[in-house]
This record gives sequence, C-alpha cells and structure tokens, in this order.
Amino acid sequence: MKSIKWLRCGGQLSFALTLLLLFGGEVLALSTYKDEPIEVEADGMEIDEAKGVTTYSGNVEVIQGSIRLKADKVYVFQSAGNTDRLEAEGRPVYFRQRPDGKKEDVKANALRIEYNTNSELLYMVGDAVLFPGGGHKLTSQRITYDRVKAVMKAGAAVSRGKKPVKSGRVKTILAPRKKSAAKK
Repeated sequence: MKSIKWLRCGGQLSFALTLLLLFGGEVLALSTYKDEPIEVEADGMEIDEAKGVTTYSGNVEVIQGSIRLKADKVYVFQSAGNTDRLEAEGRPVYFRQRPDGKKEDVKANALRIEYNTNSELLYMVGDAVLFPGGGHKLTSQRITYDRVKAVMKAGAAVSRGKKPVKSGRVKTILAPRKKSAAKK
C-alpha cells in the first residue's frame, strides 16, 4: 500500500474530580505530535480542494507519532495548507496512543471519533469506550479526552458549543487495587 503523508455526569464536579484523581496516576500527559506528519493509508481517496477535504475510505489507518487510528472512513479537513481536524467513522473506530514513560497504551473506540489537531482533543460519539490504563474503563455515548492534559469528560459533562449534550448514563469500572509484592 502507498503511504500518503499529509497532512457529564449531570454536571457533578465531584465525579469529574474523582476520575482525575483515580486516573491521574495512570494517564500522564502525552507528548505533542502536532508538528509531525500524519500518515494515512486506505483502499481509496478522494480530494475536494475547493472544500479543503480529503476523504479516505476502506481499511483506513492513520499514524502520527505514537497515535494510531483505524476506521472505515476518515475525513481530513485542511485550511491554509494545515491539517485542522480528522473525523473518523467505523463500526467502531479504534484509537490508541502510548503515554510517555508508560508500558500500556491509552485506547478508545466509538462509532465516530473527531480529532482536533490544534487542541489535540478527541471527541468520541456513539458507544464510546475509553481505556485510560491500569485496568480502568469509561463508557458513555459521548466522551471527550484531552490527550495532552489527560482530562476526560463523559455523558452530560461533554459539551459541544455552549450547551451540554444529553447523552445517557456514564459507567466507570475501576480496577481493584494491585496487591504489593511485599504482602504474601
């Protein structure tokens, strides 16, 4: 294959703080890759220069640094020669990235994932699942993940614009405490 280089919980603050405290040690801030090229492989490609949109379809794989995204279809939006965002669709779309200094990837999947290359924010919609590491799991219809700051929001805490989006319940699974090697 040829490579083409281009490129809330009801507003409950306590829940958000709990997530940050619980996952904060597991998810470190990730290196920024926005200055690295984006490599895209797909079965097909269509460019609309007037709209600044390139559409990749069929077994699409996107790589930028340690970021890996797999989808059925990916739209790449550009302006002034810069890649602004990617919108991926699939059944589901898969995302993963290795945090700095960690042995485990942050993983996510959803029916739709938008990635803003400027803010480095992931917006997941439809059966969204985020695995931030350490055996933890977050599920909701909508999840946002700031991959640089390691900040997660889910459910009604996710806003698009000024108003929160109604998006069902949030479910979090917290891994049990690991037994220390000293205790036997």
